[in-house]
Amino acid sequence: MVRHARETDVDRVLEIETLSFSNPWTRYYLENALSDFFLVYDDGAIRGYLAATCKEKDRKATILKVAVHPEARGRGVASALVQGALDQFREKGIRNVELDVKIISSGAVKLYEKFGFRIQRMVTINSDDTSFYMMKKDL
Repeated sequence: MVRHARETDVDRVLEIETLSFSNPWTRYYLENALSDFFLVYDDGAIRGYLAATCKEKDRKATILKVAVHPEARGRGVASALVQGALDQFREKGIRNVELDVKIISSGAVKLYEKFGFRIQRMVTINSDDTSFYMMKKDL
């Protein structure tokens, strides 16, 4: 069910992206993200995705986005994507995984904590008063 994304997945991923974020990535950005680390949850239809960047030389990965189609939320899709990513990171020899998550996204914070991510610090961006946690997990 969790697999690497393909170019043919971009239309559905873009739909999920647009439904999930107020400032969505563009098609161009999503297509470029395919060349790094990009997973989809596919049970006959794409239900969610996880985009990350891996720096195998530094043994570090950063999860950039996790999104699930609104109709599939609450069904374990995000958990499957995070677990799939962590498994593949370990196989690649990645030792540290980081991510940023908005403080108001309490469900996302709980999801990451369930997988052993810990809050490293809080950051506030004054321009739009957005605060987020920087979270990290050692593998």
